[in-house]
Amino acid sequence: MKRFSHLLFAFVLVLAAFSWSFSQTTIQKTASPDWLRPTTKKAIKPNLDDISDGYYYELIEHQINLATQTKYYKDIKVLFDQTGIENLGQVQVTFDPHFQKLQLHELKVIRNGKDINLLPQAKFKLLASETELSRSIYNGSQMAHYVLEDLRKDDKIVFAYSIIGVNPVFEQKFFDSYYLQGYEPTGLVHLNYIVPNGRKLQFKSFNGAPEAQQQSTGNTTNFFWELTADKTVQYEDYSPSWYSPLKYIQCSEFNTWQEVDQWNRKINPIPQIATTSTLQAFVNQLWKESNGQPYAYLKKACDFVQNEIRYMGIEMGEYSHRANVPEKVFSQRYGDCKDKSMLLATMLKNKNIDAGLVLANTYKNRGLQEELPSPYAFNHMVIEVNIGGRSQYIDPTITNQGGDIKNRYFPAYGKVLSTIGSGKLTDVPQHVTGNIKVKETLTMEGKFEATLDVHTTYVGNEADDMRTYIQSSAKNDIQKQYLEYYAKIYPKINKIGQIQYKDDLENNIVEIIEKYKIKNIGKTESGSTKKYIPLLGTNINDKLPEIMEDRIAPLSLSFPTDLTYEMYIVNKGKKEFGNYRDNSYFDRTAYVFGKTLEVEQDSIKVAYTLSFHEPFVEQKDLKQYYTDFADRDHIFYNGFYLDNDGYVTDGITNLNTPASVKDINWFVLILFVLLVPAVIWYIVKKYNRTKAFIIKPYDEIYYDQIGGWMIVLLIVLFINILTLSGIFIFQQSFFSLNTWQAVDQLEGVSPVLYRTLLLLEIIGNILILSGLIYSCILLIKRRDIFAQTFFMVALFMAIFCTLDAIAGYFMFKQYLNKTDDIFTKYEDTIRTIIFFCIWGTYVYKSERVKGTCVRPYQNDQIIPKAATEHPFDQDFLKPYSTMKQGEKEAGAEFQSQGDTVARSHPEDDQDKP
Repeated sequence: MKRFSHLLFAFVLVLAAFSWSFSQTTIQKTASPDWLRPTTKKAIKPNLDDISDGYYYELIEHQINLATQTKYYKDIKVLFDQTGIENLGQVQVTFDPHFQKLQLHELKVIRNGKDINLLPQAKFKLLASETELSRSIYNGSQMAHYVLEDLRKDDKIVFAYSIIGVNPVFEQKFFDSYYLQGYEPTGLVHLNYIVPNGRKLQFKSFNGAPEAQQQSTGNTTNFFWELTADKTVQYEDYSPSWYSPLKYIQCSEFNTWQEVDQWNRKINPIPQIATTSTLQAFVNQLWKESNGQPYAYLKKACDFVQNEIRYMGIEMGEYSHRANVPEKVFSQRYGDCKDKSMLLATMLKNKNIDAGLVLANTYKNRGLQEELPSPYAFNHMVIEVNIGGRSQYIDPTITNQGGDIKNRYFPAYGKVLSTIGSGKLTDVPQHVTGNIKVKETLTMEGKFEATLDVHTTYVGNEADDMRTYIQSSAKNDIQKQYLEYYAKIYPKINKIGQIQYKDDLENNIVEIIEKYKIKNIGKTESGSTKKYIPLLGTNINDKLPEIMEDRIAPLSLSFPTDLTYEMYIVNKGKKEFGNYRDNSYFDRTAYVFGKTLEVEQDSIKVAYTLSFHEPFVEQKDLKQYYTDFADRDHIFYNGFYLDNDGYVTDGITNLNTPASVKDINWFVLILFVLLVPAVIWYIVKKYNRTKAFIIKPYDEIYYDQIGGWMIVLLIVLFINILTLSGIFIFQQSFFSLNTWQAVDQLEGVSPVLYRTLLLLEIIGNILILSGLIYSCILLIKRRDIFAQTFFMVALFMAIFCTLDAIAGYFMFKQYLNKTDDIFTKYEDTIRTIIFFCIWGTYVYKSERVKGTCVRPYQNDQIIPKAATEHPFDQDFLKPYSTMKQGEKEAGAEFQSQGDTVARSHPEDDQDKP
């Protein structure tokens, strides 16, 4: 590796020296061209609060003359603080000296309204820029560089230059793309294309960019834009590479994609191999080894080009788009995507296997069909193979691919242009062909010691990537990186033996097996002596970008992904947990996510699944994505406490299982046993003897039996009594020590307030249960105090549950599930309020209740029975207008009987409908 680095460095030095000598005559200082269109608008000063680098562009000007093959650039930058001075300490221009020359027109500083001309004495240095060096591409580009001196606040730097010449590989056809705004505001943007008469240049605007204005100048036509400062556009992280919210335009002399295809065929024809060349001998040998079988030969040829021809490109001049001859690439054993694709296609054609070159775009996997046709629509070349009517794409730049050649992974490049096709854009099949499965088993051995076994399986394209990573990295470095990863969770961790690698190339499966020993496991909880261990779903969480709720841009996903992540905790000493399960799952348009928590006997399992259907989340689905993953602490953080022996406890209270004797909080149970008789004593001895003073019944009995809606109320009372009794008798959560000790696991919650709230909940529920039972008895006995008693109990329920919900919210708000709606979070409180509104109002207003429940505590005196049925028995939910005809007639008869009964019930006149 070091030897290769030295050779590469030497190559770059030679390349730089060659480019330096070549470009000494490519820079001139001249006046600005006379064909420029003058600007007609004045720049607007942008809001400085929108500027981040201490300077802004007052003017950005770009004019292109197609006839003279000249691109003119001018910009005026305004410095308004010290940061701008530091960022604008130099000017530079990048160009390709193989077919371009640079002309400098203007370089000056405007200070206090006066021009300081710097161009005459400015000595620009030429540097090898190599803008694509990070991709192992050497294009011979140069940078003219000059350091500015004596810059001051409020200076304006004016710089204008022209680049003359175009790449001959495009055969005099022009195309361009230009952004009319950036992520920071510009005072004025002036763009102008000067097109000779007879040349047809089509334009297209994107994202609301205005159409071009036209101005005829005799033999040419100006197509121009003049735009002043526009609204600032914010860049959002994790935006797909194809997405841009900025206004931009495109222009091209290519009218159709078929013309682009014809251009590619012309400059990159697949040649015949010279019969006497070493490449022909090599191809013949591969064909012989394949026994003349096309797919066997395809696999051998593909493996050779992918793995034996290293990726490196010399893309100077027209070789930016023209491939080198296959014999040269074969002998030098390196090439870029064009060279490798051309070599593989040539090797296949030589054995009568149909193959073609394919233009693709690694960035724009969406929206390519909306753009104007041009060679700049593509940045990558691959091949298409057709054997026996079956077509498939192969990317020769991907290394270490395994498995059946028919199922070899091909990236989702979106739409491509193949020379096998008819000159039309074609969709690439979008499949998730690989997956990753991670299984971590943490075995607790007592005394706060554990072993960690990690088994990771990579299949398909994931195996391709991992195989490349393993082959290009030192094994000790991989071991160190993995150990450091787990050391962040378990500080006292050491490896047991070396990492094991298993590579099944035929089935394209890579397995990695790790084993670690952990001592003094567990972290001490803040403000407590308790220790816990975290299980973090980091592998899943890292693949799901966090976003703001008001995000606008679509969200890029690491497609393709199919990941299963399982974490186990096993108590080797058979410390059993009990049984508990919790599942969450949702299948959205772009992704599938699931989480399972299972507690069974002596093991805990936390499992995640994540799969992406699409490379991005659409804008319309962003709110759903935000909601799904808003509460990441709840989703991806799983903490489990350790007992005094160093084993894990599940920390989960199973409400459906009665607590054992040792798990009962005896203080609470005794309090319950004492409080219930006290309430009963108060009711029997004190309240039961009183008379109604809130809701008074009638003095006479109008109904001998409970009827109408009172029957429904009686049923509702029975249901509520049974439900509330079940909480105390069957679930016993109030009596469980786990419930009272749960505060030790809740960070940021006061133990005193927590236990006080629990105690108040017990007292409140006892009072409610007692009140409901007593109300039920009063209703059955038709006591005079039933209406007011039930009304007060229902009101107490609503107020108590509301206050309890408010206290619980402020105490546990950091643990609430943010994805739940308001009804889910406060279902019980809402039900009690509705219960009071319906039934509390009913007993307060119902004439039937007042005429039925009239019996006092001691029925010594005879209560007279009314001469007739009360005519205004609305029964709360039954209006007078819906009475049967007989009931209406009884009411009319009652009205004609005189004043005796009316005087007994003066309130009746007020209740008439």
